[in-house]
Amino acid sequence: MNIINEKKVLDFYLSEMDKDSIEFLRNKPWYKNDISTEIIKLREETEMHNKIKICKRLWKLLFEASMSFVDPDRRGYDDLFQYFDEYVSFEELIFASDSFYRDHTMHCLWVYFLGEYIMKNDEFKPFVRRYGKENNFFIQMCTMLRESNHLDIFQSFIDIENLITEFDVYYDSMRCLTALTHDLGYPIKKINSINKNIKNILPHFGIKNFSEFDFNYSDIHDNLIKDFINFISYSFSFSSDSNKESDKICKRLFNFNELGYTIGVNEEALLKLTEEEIEILKDNKLKFQINFDYSRHIRYSKDFENYQHGIMSAFLLFRKLTSFTNKTIRYSDFKTLQINRVDYIRVSALTVILRAITDHNSEGFQISEIISESSFLTFVDELEEFSRISRANQNRQYINEFCKSNIYCEGDYLNIDFTFDNTEIDNLDPERAFKGRCKRFLTLFNISELDDNFKLKLRCIGNLPYDNNVYMLEIKNKFANITINDEEKNIPQYLKSKQFLTKEGYAL
Repeated sequence: MNIINEKKVLDFYLSEMDKDSIEFLRNKPWYKNDISTEIIKLREETEMHNKIKICKRLWKLLFEASMSFVDPDRRGYDDLFQYFDEYVSFEELIFASDSFYRDHTMHCLWVYFLGEYIMKNDEFKPFVRRYGKENNFFIQMCTMLRESNHLDIFQSFIDIENLITEFDVYYDSMRCLTALTHDLGYPIKKINSINKNIKNILPHFGIKNFSEFDFNYSDIHDNLIKDFINFISYSFSFSSDSNKESDKICKRLFNFNELGYTIGVNEEALLKLTEEEIEILKDNKLKFQINFDYSRHIRYSKDFENYQHGIMSAFLLFRKLTSFTNKTIRYSDFKTLQINRVDYIRVSALTVILRAITDHNSEGFQISEIISESSFLTFVDELEEFSRISRANQNRQYINEFCKSNIYCEGDYLNIDFTFDNTEIDNLDPERAFKGRCKRFLTLFNISELDDNFKLKLRCIGNLPYDNNVYMLEIKNKFANITINDEEKNIPQYLKSKQFLTKEGYAL
């Protein structure tokens, strides 16, 4: 079987470095040399302890190279790197407290390398073709306007198009940063496991009264927390500084969808503009606009209240790095934004990074297509299984391979196969893993609005003395089905949950 493993994704990344296709490493031989040296060491190393040491160095090199590309302000790097060292050490404590805890130190790097393998590999292009293309309709519209005889009228549109194009160079950096940092808040989640272990030990010494380690934010932190949640709830767009007359003309010139968004240009109307209409439109300028998503704000507030590790990871970056808190943004209201060209691009990139990290395990976040940093990170995070070490066996030995992974395209489908054949893990249960995947994917994907081109088959394949079954979940637009050895199952009954629908229910 042609499996995807560490060596395969690392070799692919090295080849991409040779092609100079990674934006934040171009013309930086000092970074490329150091990073490639560590990657080769990691690829050849077999000792787990040494692998972790290499990963620590590689994580810092990649973070420094990608983050400094987004913003040259390096204040806070030392503080963040010190936390990362303590995070890695703390993870060893978590391993001791939880038999089934799985590695996150190396996992973050593998999410990055796997993500690049998928993003830059032609095989997967149909499934990520819309990634970073949210403004394609606007760019297409500007192309038509540029070819018209009235370019002077629409110069502000062309300026915005140039700004959007400038933003494209940050996608490589954003994917790297979100993957590297998305689990930095994970230790907060495991405090209860440590408390439980302490609670079981102390009674043996006759100690019946003790205070559990507890934490909460004091009132002094309230303003910073509110500002942080506000910051990741903002998005930036453009609005027309128009009047009733120009609005009337624009309604003829542009085509709109049912939501009122511009989706194209009426070429015939463009050619028939009168001189009077042209003069009216010359005063019609585009301006920056800041939007506040209140529903997103509520979702993020709930995540913070529950100490979800995604939003805690984002908050850590927000607190540690000056880049996130030192940008000049001024507005008199939510519709008039004063921000310079450079800061617009950087602030947009920084908010996207924090939002993707937060969204990857945010309750309520759903994917309709792989189009944004949030959807891409969340999806790849779910796929990365080829190097999740754990201590899930009776002899307290670390298990390096929970299951084998294969990700490939076949027909119109993206296929994800997890093969369970590791007999070193006690009571390895492919069906239990499969049910967990089903619950996660049926919750994560917005099946009723899933992109028509996104079709997925996930299989958990038992190759064990006691389990040779093939468990499959199939998802596409308005369709979900679970089979075991090709025999269909009633989804809510099989998953024992009322929050899921039957195959017929998803069709509606």
